[in-house]
Amino acid sequence: MKNISFFLKLISFFILIFIWVFTILNYKNLPEIIPVHYDFAGNPDGFGSKKLLILLNIVMTAIFVFLLYVAKRPNFPLLNIPQNLKENPIISELVVSILMVFTISLLGVIGYESVLNALGKTTGLSSATHCLLGLLFLFIIGMMIYSWKLSKNKFKEFPSN
Repeated sequence: MKNISFFLKLISFFILIFIWVFTILNYKNLPEIIPVHYDFAGNPDGFGSKKLLILLNIVMTAIFVFLLYVAKRPNFPLLNIPQNLKENPIISELVVSILMVFTISLLGVIGYESVLNALGKTTGLSSATHCLLGLLFLFIIGMMIYSWKLSKNKFKEFPSN
């Protein structure tokens, strides 16, 4: 499982690098005002300075570094996963690595498509954001079910007298 966690972190890292490079290469071709917010249907409904793309990339980088730190510390106070998952450091690291891939992918898709929208190559966000949000939601439900099964099995091992 450690290999899977490492691979997921590597994927997140490459997404982060790709978004930085893509943003830098296209930055001078962007208009000063770009779409920065989208409604639920994926249509732009808020506009701002192109400098906000750099801010988005900085936030993505900060989240990546933060999650790298948290992945190695299952008892970190801001890590809000079920306690029985925190008890196994390998599972805890895997959960954080999966959340990292979803978070970086989601922010990366938004940044990538914001650049494409600003360049006039698309008119809104694709369904990728909805798919990623749906997968994230399913992962959280799956994590909760797995945690519930762990606690149920633990209860069977140690019944009360």
